[in-house]
Amino acid sequence: MEKAAQAHFKPGLTTWILTSLVLGIVCGLFFGDLCAPLKAVGDIFIGLLQMTVLPYITLSLILNLGRISIKQTRNMAFTVIVLLLILWCIGLFSVALMSLSFPFWQKGAFFSTSIIEGPKTESLYDLFVPANPFFSLANNAVPAVVLFSIGVGIALSSIPRREHLLDPLSVAVSALMRLNRFVVHLSPFGVFAIVAYAVGTLPFEKFGLLQAYLITYSVATIMITVGILPMLLSICTPVRYWDAVRVSQPAVIAAFVLSSTFAVLPLIVEAARELLDRYDLEKDETGGSPDVLVPLVFPFPDLGRIVGLIFIPFSAWFYGTSLMPEQYPKFLSLGMAGSFAKPAVTIPWLLDLMHIPHDIFQLYLAVGVYTTRLGDALRTVYLFSFAVLTAASLSGTLKVQWKRFFTYTFLSLCLAGILITGIHTVLEFTFKDLYQSKAMIADRQLLFPGVSETILKESTPNPDPIQENETRIDRIRRRGSIRLGFDAKRLPFSYFNDQGELVGFDIDMAHRLALDLGVDIEFVPFTPQTLIKQLNEDHFDLAMSGLEGTIERATAFPVADSYMDVTLAIVLPDYRKVDFLEFEVLRHSPQLKIAVVANSFFDEKAHEFFPNASFVSINSEEDFFQKKAEGADIMVTSAEAGAAWTLLYPEFSVINPFKKNVRVPMYYLGAHDIEFEEFMEVWLELKKKEGVFDTLYNYWILGKDDAVSQPRWSIIRNVLHWVD
Repeated sequence: MEKAAQAHFKPGLTTWILTSLVLGIVCGLFFGDLCAPLKAVGDIFIGLLQMTVLPYITLSLILNLGRISIKQTRNMAFTVIVLLLILWCIGLFSVALMSLSFPFWQKGAFFSTSIIEGPKTESLYDLFVPANPFFSLANNAVPAVVLFSIGVGIALSSIPRREHLLDPLSVAVSALMRLNRFVVHLSPFGVFAIVAYAVGTLPFEKFGLLQAYLITYSVATIMITVGILPMLLSICTPVRYWDAVRVSQPAVIAAFVLSSTFAVLPLIVEAARELLDRYDLEKDETGGSPDVLVPLVFPFPDLGRIVGLIFIPFSAWFYGTSLMPEQYPKFLSLGMAGSFAKPAVTIPWLLDLMHIPHDIFQLYLAVGVYTTRLGDALRTVYLFSFAVLTAASLSGTLKVQWKRFFTYTFLSLCLAGILITGIHTVLEFTFKDLYQSKAMIADRQLLFPGVSETILKESTPNPDPIQENETRIDRIRRRGSIRLGFDAKRLPFSYFNDQGELVGFDIDMAHRLALDLGVDIEFVPFTPQTLIKQLNEDHFDLAMSGLEGTIERATAFPVADSYMDVTLAIVLPDYRKVDFLEFEVLRHSPQLKIAVVANSFFDEKAHEFFPNASFVSINSEEDFFQKKAEGADIMVTSAEAGAAWTLLYPEFSVINPFKKNVRVPMYYLGAHDIEFEEFMEVWLELKKKEGVFDTLYNYWILGKDDAVSQPRWSIIRNVLHWVD
């Protein structure tokens, strides 16, 4: 009796994994970034888990399909399709239902570092067609491997004396399972290392930016993982709810911690087989073994990807353009089709199709460390439940208990209604305070302030003309100030921020120049149309505001080396990006109306690329965004400037449809003065070598903060002060 009691309380694998999870959290909080070396341990453990998966999928499918007849395969295919459709409908209904959590809110802007290069598309041929099975195995092309294995298995099922091959395959599959069990027993160590590293080093600041999506996605995922799928098993089979939860628990926890359903496929198969054996739901002659079913449906859309589509209605709500009821059939059907691809491909595609600003995808990637793990946990329960339901259906033991079905459905809808109402209420009162109406670009401060500045409201000639035998450098030092021309509508080179301060890449460079000369600054306003006249009349010593070279400027003033090259690009409404997939056809269209800044390089270049278009001259890029460009469809400008403007107007995007990057040189323009020209060339070269230019480029163009990141908060550093 005493031995039986001791055996009963012996901790199992699940207990050890949960213990390791807790210890990993404690270790991460205590030691902080000192846990960084544990990443190598976690990577080794994940690699060991994955090494058996693809060989297991291949051999298991060939073995199990080879054992059954063509008739059994046909019956299994029908059952698989029906159950997949039912489970997919549950996921799509959950997405539509949870979308009600988002209250209406006016749009806000945020900072993004979107790259304008075209999206990299996956090769569907390599992914789904096993032209070279060894290539598919080496590149983890799971759909192609599954297709190859299904083909070989079905071919074997009609060959006499196939047992001569199937028997060795059975031994190989058993060996792979034994090897996987050995690695799985190392899970407590791997889980501890992975969790300790994640908690100790990963930043969580960005999670607050997506609290609405995180809350809604978490609630939907947990409801399906812990509630709907286990309840579906108890409704359709004799399996008890708590048995379904308990048996699947180790695989679910492992998938969440490892952030990989692929790595725990053998665990899912074993859990499903354990439940089927316990309730005697599987019959050998049906061929519906978890060894076949789980690898078979793994490449297809799963509930983790489908529920992740909640990000689309969230994004629409975030921008104040909530999806209308009549849009949901289109959204859900397209989302279901897109779920065959990876979310990194599907989400941007859906954002474009639903006319939602594409910039928010960067925040989606930022919180992927959390949402991917939840999705893998849901995917694990989905595969487990599917295998049990399909096996029960093929064996004839699946029977819907309608009374329990209606009871559970009613309770689930009531619970969902309460949760949705609660989330809606919380977001209504908290979300507005978290987001600001201006992007980070509007709040940026100078990196190198330090000299006294005067900003003139009107441009006038320099009150101290250059004296006889005096150079421009001499006058600057004599006056104790340098006059610099600026255009306040040249984001991100020069503009006024929300505090009314003159900031930008070139304004920071101007402060650095004045600091090196030991003088103050007088900022003098100019416009592109009056620039040459103002320089000729000595209104300022140098013009610094993202000025690209033009033929007119090159002939009027000396041209030194450019300090930066920018990329020719197109700015257009987000939803029109799809139109420019056929750029070579569209660029010859006479119906296209294009906005260009007058007297700019882009004015010259746009006529070259769009020979049949009509053009609208504007004073600055701001006119296009404020719809003062006579209904222009697109604007041709630099990618760097266009991206900065889209931070304030996120319903627009920057694209580069040209077959090659057209580089546009940027210059600082001044009047003729050989000594001053030589000084500027040497000074620019020094600033590049000192790293000043790179620092400003990262800050103003790429949006990266150059501040040294502080070590992650930890008990050992911030509470006990044992380390610095």
